[in-house]
Amino acid sequence: MVRTLFASILLTLVVASGVSTQSPAPAYVIVGDSIEFGLGDDIAADGFGYPPIVAAFLTTFLGRAPAVHNSGTPFATTRDIWRDQVPEAIAAAAGHAPVVVSWGGGGNDLADVVTGPQAAACREVQSCLGRLNGLLNETEQTIDRTIRQLRAALGPDAVILMRTQYNALLRAGCPNQQAAAVGTAALEGAPGTVLDRGLNDRIRSVAAKYGAQVVDVFPAFAINANTLVAADCIHPSGAGYQVIAALSNAAFLAAQ
Repeated sequence: MVRTLFASILLTLVVASGVSTQSPAPAYVIVGDSIEFGLGDDIAADGFGYPPIVAAFLTTFLGRAPAVHNSGTPFATTRDIWRDQVPEAIAAAAGHAPVVVSWGGGGNDLADVVTGPQAAACREVQSCLGRLNGLLNETEQTIDRTIRQLRAALGPDAVILMRTQYNALLRAGCPNQQAAAVGTAALEGAPGTVLDRGLNDRIRSVAAKYGAQVVDVFPAFAINANTLVAADCIHPSGAGYQVIAALSNAAFLAAQ
């Protein structure tokens, strides 16, 4: 009886003081490039890009709408994401629980090499593959710093989703389609050469290192590039964003 009376008085005092007894609200923060921003989306009904679809899924799963903060910026490199967007994301996630993070990047780091004048030579000259490998080594270090910082700041319970990169040059009719093979090598590696590990291999390794979940979009886009890549031969189409969202949702569930 005394304990019940004490608990009732304590609850009354908490309410009277204005202190909320409700648990923290969830948060969904997004860092990345134009894909996280949503460029190329031609389906307006489900929001701009894939984050609104994921946010809607999280609302259903968690029973509460998460606070959404999207720092995705067109043309951002992995260094831009680490330097400019990660501090914003950490600040936006403060005080929220649970926290879900979507990370994407790396395409802009490779774009000039894969689609530039030296791309054709990469099919035959080992030194070009070596330059790509050197670039990817630097990119991997930046991705590692990014995810390490997010994990340290957000804690072990945060769900970090890391998107791999698809090869947009596989879409029929793209102006740089002759470089599609180089693009695939840059993303998935070229066994038997100095470029034995591509960007996506490195993303998968960093994810494993820090307990993140991989949103592996490369296979789906490779099989159906004509539908999932937009007419600009760079960004996902609306259908492509829906696929990224579905794979992100599945990766989130795998972390539960």
